[in-house]
Amino acid sequence: MKVLKFGGGCLKDAGAIKKIPSILKQYDKNTIIVISAFGKLTNFLEEISSKKPIDFSKAKILFKQIMHELSFNQEDSDKILHDVKPLDPSLAAILSIGELVSSKILSKHLQNQSIQHVLINAIDIIKTSNKGINAPVNWKETQRTSQIIKTLMDQNSEKTILTQGFISSYSKDGERSITCLGREGSDYSAAILGSVFNVDEVILFKDVDGIYSSDPKINNDAELFSELSYDQAFALCEQGNTVIHPKTIAPLKEKSIPLIIKNFNNLDLPGTVIS
Repeated sequence: MKVLKFGGGCLKDAGAIKKIPSILKQYDKNTIIVISAFGKLTNFLEEISSKKPIDFSKAKILFKQIMHELSFNQEDSDKILHDVKPLDPSLAAILSIGELVSSKILSKHLQNQSIQHVLINAIDIIKTSNKGINAPVNWKETQRTSQIIKTLMDQNSEKTILTQGFISSYSKDGERSITCLGREGSDYSAAILGSVFNVDEVILFKDVDGIYSSDPKINNDAELFSELSYDQAFALCEQGNTVIHPKTIAPLKEKSIPLIIKNFNNLDLPGTVIS
């Protein structure tokens, strides 16, 4: 089993989304697909949340345009647009709209392209120890819920899971609240799922060739690394390299799961392998 994670920088428009089916066909069906909110939707939702009353009409316009360009019928489009609303009044729930609705759009597009899969909400898998938009993972609970998902998948002939990055949930006294794992936390989500599902490798599709010694846009002499150890990659992240979220490294290092950075726009490039 592999985790394939697609960031918002890759899924910035309908044209990019249309590339996903052909990429998935290069892998076997035993995969977990993790996606971020399309483009800069999380930033947009954060901006919306700061204004009262909160108005999601502009977000709906963005989603509607993408679905139109993906040739969705009116019934499917209206059904998805109906879900452009928070599951609870918290900021985390407002921000989660980006991932939840984006995943529903991608799921419908994959169905239309005959890519069989099961859409599972990350809030049902990844659990946190408290509320908020930068909540710590409750590993014990996440391990328990992942086992439930594993059992369901074992009973199902379809082994491909589609889920969201960044979002999670906190439960107490029978009530559940939406939480988030911190900004740019979708990489971390991929690592969490990789760990609890004991996958063979985690592949992060980005809009870059891999990890460089410094920003190649600023430094023409920046070195592209083909291989890095977990510790080397973590050190680069700590020094400000923003290609991957720093918290991504530890869960994978603990279980010796390779992490691969691939360029979404040039899959022939080998990328960077962290192991």
